[in-house]
Parts: sequence; C-alpha cells; structure tokens
Amino acid sequence: MNDIKKEKASKNRNISEKGAAGTAKKSKWSGLKPYQKILIIFFCAVMIIGAGAAAYFYYYLASINKTIKSGTTTEIKEVLSPIETPEAPLTILLLGRDTRDAETEQGRADTIMLLHINFAEQRAAILSIPRDTLVDIPGHGEDKINAAYAFGGEELMIKTVSLALDAIINHYVTIDFDGFVKLIDELGGVDVVVERPLEDPLSGAFISAGNHRFTGEQALAFTRSRSTELGDIGRIQRQQYILKQLIDQKLNLKNISRINDYFNIVIENTRTDLDLLSIISYARAALSFGTENLSTAIIPTHPEWIDDGTKSVQVPDIAEARAMWQRIIFGQPVSMYGIQYLGGVENIDESMLQNSTYNYKIIVKNTGNITWQKQEPESFYLSYHWLDFETKKTVQFEGKRSRIPVETVAPGQEVEIDFKVLSPDRPGKYILQIDMVHEGKTWFSYQGVPTLEKYVAVNVDYAASYNDMGSTPNEIRPGEEFKTKVKVVNNGFMDWIADSGEPFRLGYHWYNRDTREVIYFGAGRGFLPSNVGHGQSADVEVLITAPEKPGRYILAYDLVHEKVTWFSHQGVIPLEINVNVGITLDNAIVSKTSVMIYNGCGVAGVAAGFRDYIKNYNFKIYGLANAQDIDFEKTIVIYKSDKKKNAEQLARLLYSYDMAEFSGQWNYYSSSADVIIILGRDFEENIKQH
Repeated sequence: MNDIKKEKASKNRNISEKGAAGTAKKSKWSGLKPYQKILIIFFCAVMIIGAGAAAYFYYYLASINKTIKSGTTTEIKEVLSPIETPEAPLTILLLGRDTRDAETEQGRADTIMLLHINFAEQRAAILSIPRDTLVDIPGHGEDKINAAYAFGGEELMIKTVSLALDAIINHYVTIDFDGFVKLIDELGGVDVVVERPLEDPLSGAFISAGNHRFTGEQALAFTRSRSTELGDIGRIQRQQYILKQLIDQKLNLKNISRINDYFNIVIENTRTDLDLLSIISYARAALSFGTENLSTAIIPTHPEWIDDGTKSVQVPDIAEARAMWQRIIFGQPVSMYGIQYLGGVENIDESMLQNSTYNYKIIVKNTGNITWQKQEPESFYLSYHWLDFETKKTVQFEGKRSRIPVETVAPGQEVEIDFKVLSPDRPGKYILQIDMVHEGKTWFSYQGVPTLEKYVAVNVDYAASYNDMGSTPNEIRPGEEFKTKVKVVNNGFMDWIADSGEPFRLGYHWYNRDTREVIYFGAGRGFLPSNVGHGQSADVEVLITAPEKPGRYILAYDLVHEKVTWFSHQGVIPLEINVNVGITLDNAIVSKTSVMIYNGCGVAGVAAGFRDYIKNYNFKIYGLANAQDIDFEKTIVIYKSDKKKNAEQLARLLYSYDMAEFSGQWNYYSSSADVIIILGRDFEENIKQH
C-alpha cells in the first residue's frame, strides 16, 4: 500500500513540474548538435517501431561484429589489456596485411604501427616500426619483426611489439591491402605531391615528380615501394604521408556524411577485437583532432647484414625506442632529434656541374626535445649524402658540414643556415639527401628522422621536369581530341633546339593503366615555342587524341630529341596522368555479367546497336529479342536480388533509365541472364558514346 502511495505521489510531482520541465527539455534539445539529434531520433524510432525492428538492429550489429571480430581468438584477448573507462587513453596496434603475393593464407604484416589516442587532451600519435626491425620474438628468438605475424598472427605480433617497446596494448586492427585500394578508389583518390621520381617494377610504382591524384593501386604501389635509397624507412615515410593526406582530404568530419559509401569496404577488409560502436566512437573522436594534433615518428634503427651477410635487417636502438613511446604517452615531443625544413630547399638546383660548390640558405626548425649547440665537441651541423639514383648505392656519405650560425637552437626555434653543397665529381643522376648530424653522437636519420631528398642531374645532357598545370582532363570520350599545356624545364646541359633537322618536341604515349600495355607510343607532338637552354622553361601546347576503346589509361608526356632518342629512354621519367576514357567500370564484375537485351521501342536495330556498345566494356551478351510491349518510353534495367551490383555497372553506361528488381510483373522476361534491359524510346541518349 505504501508503495502505491509513493508511486502516486511521484506522478503528482511529475504533473506539477510539467511546465518547467518542458521548458528545460526544449532548451536542452535545441542545444544538441545535429548528429546528436539524429542519433536520438533514430534510437527512439527503433523503440517506437517495436521489438522486431530493435531485434533486427541488434542482429545487424551482431553480424558486423561477428565479421570483424572473427579472427579474435581467446588467446588474443588474453594478451590485450582492457581500458578502465571508455574515455581513458588507449593504444591500438595497427597492422597492414598483404595476402596478394604471400606464400601463406595468413599473409605478411607489411605495415606495423602503434597508435596512441588521448581523448581528454585531443591528441594522437603513431609510432611506426620498420618490418625488418631485428627483435626478440617470444618462443622464436631474434628475427625480423614481421616474422612474428607469420609465426603466430596477431597474438604473437601483439606480444612482440609489447615486449620490444615496453608498451601496454589495448586493441588491435588488421587491414588487408585490398581494402586500402578499394577505400581510396571509393573516396575518389588522394591528392599527393611527389618530390622526386620513383621507379619500382616490383611494387608497380612509376611516378614522376609533381602533383598527382592517386588511385588506390597507385597509392599502394607508392607506399609499398622499397627501391628508394631509404628502403623500408622511406616506405614508412610514404605510408605516414598518405595517411595524413587521407585524413586531411577525405577522412574527416566534413565528409562524415559519406561514411556509408566506404563503410562496407572497411568492414569486409578488417579484423579487430573492437565492436562496431566502439570503432565509430573512437573514429569520430580521433578525426575531430585534425592532423595538426597527430604526430608521427619511426623508431630509430640502422641497417646491418647478419647471418654471414645473407640477411639485411634494421637494428633498433631499443632504449631510445622505448623512451620515444613514453614521450608519446606523456604528450612530449616524440623524438629526441627532430628537424623540419621550412624554406630554401626549393631553390636547390635540379641540375649541377660536376665537382662544383653550390651555396643555399636553408631555414630549419628544431622539432626534437634537445637543444642544438654550436660549440664543439658535440656541435650540430647541417650536412648531406650523395646516392646514385639508379643503383641506390651511397656515392658519398659524409658531405660538407654547415654550422648553425647561433650558439643554441632550442626546441621549437627556427634558424637560417648557410648550406654548402659540393656536387659529385662524375656525371650522372643522383639523390641529394639533406641530413642533420650531432657530431660525435649520431646522424638524425639514424634516429628515425627522415632526410630531405632532392633529385639532381650532374652534367647530364637529357634531364627535364614537367608540369601540366592541371590542364589534362581525367574524364574524356573515346576518340576525343583535346588540347593541353605542359610546362617543361630543361634540367640538362644540352640546349633544346626548337627548329632544326633534329628538333626537340613534346610527345605523348597511352598505356593501359591496369596492365601497363603500350596502346600508342609517340602518338603526337607539341612544338617548342623557342629554343630552351639549361635552366630555362617553355609552355608547350599539345593536341591529344584519346584511344577509341573505353577504359582506364595513363597519358604519359615525354620529350623527344627527334631522330635521336626519347627522354624516357635516357632515364627521365615522363609525367603520367590517369585518364578515364568513356565510363570506367569494375571489370571483375562486368566480365562475369550476362545481359539479355530487349527492344522495347520498336525501332529497328536498337538492340543490336546497344549490344555492340556494351561489348566494348566486356559485358557478356546473353541474347537479343523484342519486348512484349514496344511502347516503353524509358529504358528499364531489371536485376535479380543477388545481381544488383551487376545491374549498377550496366546502369553506369546509361543516361536515362529506371531500375527494378525482378518480380512477377516481369515474368515474360524471365531469363538465366544476370541482368535484363528493355530499351525504351530514350535509346538515342543511351547508345551515344560517352
């Protein structure tokens, strides 16, 4: 009885306070952010609709969690350390798994990063570990760290990284490289600036210096390449660079409305112990930080050969690596040694005379946590290394020393240094690596600090750089003619003569982007407006004709010394631009898609014309027939429930159409084909070339 009275009293209080409470609630609601309102409405709707909808929602969550957590064994859970509260700082082991060329189904851990997120302080840091780092693998002795993944998957990798860095790891995420490729393609590519040419047949990277918009495959080739002078360290630098560009350009709160476009890609290519809601919560918080609050570093290592010179490894400075991790935890500058190049580097010549001294002014910033001293014996100098561009071998390791001009440069301070460079004494193509040295202690590059690289041609006749200034279109019609303008710079020591028996001109080539097959080589010419001497430039207009067949192509600009040689044959990497001719489709789906074509408009030859059109895109033709009714105004694409993706690929070729899932309404058109299309009176729009 007393309980009933209490309940009534409670209800009476609620009624008497209704007005004030309503005002307060309204104020709270208006103060909520849009995404918070959406979430509340969504969950309220689930509750109102009833248990059936709620059950489906939880079933959906459970199915996704089952997919992404399928590889998380009891043993893995036991080596992870749970966090105390959802808001507490956490550490996630990030692994990039490559199964495409691996000898085992498990694949290789080609990317190893430790991510620390501090939500309260709105900061994050990534510490990368070169995959060839020599470490102690529990139960297996010393070996390269990525061998831990081959020996024991995520469980052994977590143990190994934790032991090496003395780190407490809370979660892990493994991403397949196939997912990396698909995600970047779904996001529309990523814009990058390549400072120096990169040519690597093993990774598939053939990239000229300059501005590029990378597809997924190109970004993967760029990040996987180890054929540069820095090998695995250079690969990690490019991984971190691509990651930051993705966050800045695509993976941020400005684009959160597009999350459904790439959500399934991430789910299908990810293994983790995290559940879906935790992933969304962590991702949203981390992306709000911005890259200015994301620091990146590489553990300090130096290369060595072991096992009687048969195995190349990176030997780590374990004490400093562990100290770096502790500095990350406490929000301090990650590296003891750090440098940022702020200005003057762009003035370094891309071509030099042999055995000559060049003077530059370089502005640098101390981004480490120790003060640079001018006074000997432990002075700090700006120096450099010379490496052969072709062989990647060191030509000269210790270059001239350029002393800092002030007594001390504290962390965070900037200084302008008079930088002297002596060029190599032999003609050739080189890489100039600018590096800071703590005399008698270490080179900054040995502490995981990237060198600044510059491509330099020394007494080379044929050397050039290109810039199309954005004039090349990325989407064109088959056979279309279009004009572009390319700025060419003569970095060699031979004058380019515009009008002679052996003139210099700008040509171009077409390649199949997927196979690198040559489609057209030297297909056209652009004429120099005048002679171009060493260090001079010219703007060249080129009239280009696109390939007749739709597809994914590369347009490569390449200078030619007529009757003598192409610059690319002299080792000068052309400027390559990705160009889609016609509509580009997913050939993996298209090549397996059969299409039944019906003439639904009564105009003779329509079905045959559409057949010839879609055969160019590798669709399989199931057959042609007249529709039951020849009075269709609009084209209809009909698909079976499991063939929607196939229908969507076909629909990308159409301007005017409706789509419908096969049902009793379409029994007359029952077929074994994957997709059925009924061509309406809008056929002229749909058959014309795109």
